[in-house]
Amino acid sequence: MQILINMNFLKRFYLFLFLPLLFVLFSCGETVVEIGQNTYNPKIVIEGYLLPGNKVSNIRISRNIPLNTYIDPKDVILSDANVKIIDLQNNKEYSLKYNPAKFSFEYVGNDLKIDHNNSYKLIVSAVIDSKQLTASSITKVPAKGFKLLTGDSILDSLKYREMNSQGDMKNFNFSFAPSPGTSFYGFSFIALDADTSSFIFNNAYVNVTMKDLRERFDNFKFRARWLQNVNSYSDKISLKLEWLEIWFYSRYRAIIYAGDENFRLFFLTFKTVQEFDGNFHEPRINIQGDGIGIFGSAIADTVYFKVLK
Repeated sequence: MQILINMNFLKRFYLFLFLPLLFVLFSCGETVVEIGQNTYNPKIVIEGYLLPGNKVSNIRISRNIPLNTYIDPKDVILSDANVKIIDLQNNKEYSLKYNPAKFSFEYVGNDLKIDHNNSYKLIVSAVIDSKQLTASSITKVPAKGFKLLTGDSILDSLKYREMNSQGDMKNFNFSFAPSPGTSFYGFSFIALDADTSSFIFNNAYVNVTMKDLRERFDNFKFRARWLQNVNSYSDKISLKLEWLEIWFYSRYRAIIYAGDENFRLFFLTFKTVQEFDGNFHEPRINIQGDGIGIFGSAIADTVYFKVLK
């Protein structure tokens, strides 16, 4: 199943992590929602991913805040939190250190190896509003096997909506070998030369004014798609990039992710928190205890392509 979205994948949706999850509805038929100090509960906010073969880094630990509260960045980040990762294959524990230059936690040693198909547990404890809180989450890294098949992909350069000799439109095509057992794959695209001067105003699908471009610039610069429920045991999966996703004459960087279950559930539900009848609910968060956010894992591959005039 292929789905198209308009957002900055794995970048813009993390803004959610700095907003409080404060939705409370008294009953299915009620139309009054109480939001404010009375419904606020302090939470540890986690944002972190493990990548096989990479050191553990950029694990961001912060806190939620009540509505109508001034946000001071230094008060949101929990730089003094106690953060550790347990390798569940041998139950060995590793303490993470806060890096003030990156505003995140990392492991500074070389003996923690993140490997395919292995499970790891993140445990965070911190004091928020004089309360001792603890949160934990387990991720299982996708199995080895995911890789981009460059020989079967069209990833060089094309003119905007270029045609072949038969009059058919050419497209960028991504082909990859899936990770066995992993049925969810995310794709993020960024226009590296995005500017008002490189924008494709003669778009074949939508009329965009300069006012629209300035107001929603990031929505055009950062694009994303995903595939779900794919046959993860097939030899090859292909994704055709439609020209509707291209908004700039630019070099593009695309990152493809084979995501674990935590990755999949959070990505698919973080934005859809209101039902058709008006009821609110939290996204699917696989964090136990006093925490919200995402602790997941993925295998990533990066490619570049170019759109010419």
